[in-house]
Amino acid sequence: MISKTTLRLKLSDFINTDLEKFVMEKVDSIHNELNIAILLYLWFEEDEIKGTDLKNFLMRWEDKLSFRTSVRQGSEIKSRDFIFFDIKPVGIKNRYCRFNYDYKDQSGLVVGLREFYNVTKFVTSDKTIKVQKRNDYED
Repeated sequence: MISKTTLRLKLSDFINTDLEKFVMEKVDSIHNELNIAILLYLWFEEDEIKGTDLKNFLMRWEDKLSFRTSVRQGSEIKSRDFIFFDIKPVGIKNRYCRFNYDYKDQSGLVVGLREFYNVTKFVTSDKTIKVQKRNDYED
């Protein structure tokens, strides 16, 4: 059973939109419900977000969330930054992730977060131990 996981989202697709509150609260609720540490990687391309918007976003959510967050510019991932679940727009390549969900529009973020929840819940849930059936002792 894993005790921490990483999730990567494209920040510029939901910052300062109606989805911002939903996305951030959904990640927090998954964190609390599954009792798992989430390392959140947010990324954006150059010139997509103003510095003041980024600062306001970080100030808005700094005290409300209880997990580690990293904000980076560019979609490139290094091998040391392996991502468990990557929710990304169609066409972005990432070979350093275990699971990913590609979306075409902003509503795909909601479906991607649902998939992240389902996968993480399955991976972190306790598995029943099956007793091995042996028949090699029979005469």
